[in-house]
Amino acid sequence: MYTDNLTKAGETPQLRAFTDRDHPNAVKLKEAHESFQQGNLEKLFQLFADDMVWTVPGNNQLSGTFHGQAEIEENFKTLGSVVDSYWAYPLDYFGSDHHVALVALVRATRGDQTLEERECLLFTVNEEGRFKECFHLGLDDKKWDEFFA
Repeated sequence: MYTDNLTKAGETPQLRAFTDRDHPNAVKLKEAHESFQQGNLEKLFQLFADDMVWTVPGNNQLSGTFHGQAEIEENFKTLGSVVDSYWAYPLDYFGSDHHVALVALVRATRGDQTLEERECLLFTVNEEGRFKECFHLGLDDKKWDEFFA
């Protein structure tokens, strides 16, 4: 189980307070992540470019490169259909004019299996300020592949 100075196993990590020093794209990604967690895909996709590309590396049923809203939504539906529970606790958001990242602690269950692992979602931001690409990176590929096999 995940343990370090951020949280002990089973505890809910607490996100730091945002300040006026946070980049607007980090604030926007926080809004996008909250929309995803709430199941508000309409709001989420308003922040994505129409030609958004979502890439999930690895060798499992979620892996691949997905283009546009329909394919990305299908990937999200696959995620929902293969887990009993899934929650990504944000640990931090970082942003610049061209890139933004979310570091999160994922807790998921599937039957008697449990995944508790960190992930990083790295986005590029287009000239209109919308998210253009996302690379979803589990920090331990082997654990992700085994869980989502």
